[in-house]
Amino acid sequence: MERATQRKSLNPRNPLREVVRPTSRNVISVGCKLPNGMHLDINNAGEALQRVTLKGINSLTEGAIIRPAVRSGFAITENVPKEFFDEWMKTHSVHPAVKNNLIFAHTQVASVRDMGEEFKEELHGFEPIDPSAPAKGIETRKEDD
Repeated sequence: MERATQRKSLNPRNPLREVVRPTSRNVISVGCKLPNGMHLDINNAGEALQRVTLKGINSLTEGAIIRPAVRSGFAITENVPKEFFDEWMKTHSVHPAVKNNLIFAHTQVASVRDMGEEFKEELHGFEPIDPSAPAKGIETRKEDD
């Protein structure tokens, strides 16, 4: 049986940088309300040292020929290293996705789902346009008779 201790291995792209392999005690689940997800990078002098890619709402219909327009929802990315996410949140605390609750995390997947339900009214700005109710200043084209 595998021990729940922190294991390290060398990063194949940068042999000088060690990467912590996730175990059950040092990983979290992250919810993301953005349609295409998001890359979370930790940089050093402009060079990305580590990257975690969060799933987006569109990943829920991966493989579909036509993806339905989703107004609200979220996708969950599991097994994100907690230390990495904490560092990213600390350096990006004023990021609009963080401030507007479009990215949220917890150690338990069920809690991330609950948080997603709690933040379901938060808009991300990529909502589909409703043609029957155009935005202010936009008129519906009238067919010529």
